[in-house]
Amino acid sequence: MDNLKKNLHFVVFGVGILLGVVFLLVGIMIRGGTEEELSTAQINLAKWTVVPTKGTLDQATERSNRFGDSLKDAETKLTSGPGVAFTSGFTTYGSGSEFYTSEARPSLQKLKDRFAAMAKPVPMPSLMEGWALVRSGSDKEQIWDRLEGEMTSPAPDKIREMQMRLRILQELAATCERLLASGAGETFGVKLLEVNFDSFGVTGGGEADSPWLSMPFTVKLECSPSFAVVLADELVNPTTRTMSGQGENARRGFPILLDMLQTEMTERPPEIRLDIGNEDKAEVARKLNEKGKGIIVPPDPTELDPEIGEGKKLVEAATEDLNENDRIVLPVRAGLKLRAAAFNKNWRAVKKEENQ
Repeated sequence: MDNLKKNLHFVVFGVGILLGVVFLLVGIMIRGGTEEELSTAQINLAKWTVVPTKGTLDQATERSNRFGDSLKDAETKLTSGPGVAFTSGFTTYGSGSEFYTSEARPSLQKLKDRFAAMAKPVPMPSLMEGWALVRSGSDKEQIWDRLEGEMTSPAPDKIREMQMRLRILQELAATCERLLASGAGETFGVKLLEVNFDSFGVTGGGEADSPWLSMPFTVKLECSPSFAVVLADELVNPTTRTMSGQGENARRGFPILLDMLQTEMTERPPEIRLDIGNEDKAEVARKLNEKGKGIIVPPDPTELDPEIGEGKKLVEAATEDLNENDRIVLPVRAGLKLRAAAFNKNWRAVKKEENQ
């Protein structure tokens, strides 16, 4: 029994030594691998004298600064620049009659003259040069008579609203003038047919919920289709094309919001009759020959008989030219629904509660 105990002690002692040797070897191997990884990492780290993310950080900082500057610039323009140009800089008057005499009457006369200068007659075919197309429609004089009647003696609390109407008309006139000067409108001018205004106020909801204070207005013009589109774009997004003017007829560039743009064809005459009298035969033949028709005109053009020979050829050439080549082209009527706006300094962002 004693010998067995001694043997067990020996066996236990022997196993303990064996485990110790194994753990020692494992520890040495782990330590050696870790030291090697640390040495390799230290060597690789020494290669980087500059942190590789520094350039990225500089770019991010620059972008952040640009965003901050842009945000500050936008805030400045909204609160003290173009954002309030529609509601600032008005002259104060003590009575409606004083306003009419000092501002409304002279302003309306200038606007009337400016819009009259932009209206052009419908271009006619060369064979009908000197003719004019007369069409029924709104009398532009009625627009100015109505506006003048509304501004003759407004109540004191309505004077500012009348000044806003004048400012809208001045902005519209300046934009149209600059566009026509830049070549827009093709061969058509701009004829003001109708203009109406609503009251100035918030765009919807309460004042704290509306970013804009605005005056809605509608305008009906007669112009080319392309001019209607570029006019709407320039009113909403002013560029140097229309903002480069100087003096009292220059644009203010206040915010204008577009709600609708619609165009419609004007009434086309069902038939246009051209009577070529004896006194007109030579001139009509000359114009047709300039277009390559090759009509032989006798010494006395009145001898051209419309039923035979060169006279019949002249009639056929004139008919073809007016019906196929040099036809009358009419402008369109364009209706614009807009809002002249100013930034609402009392506006606050409102976050709607999500439905639970």
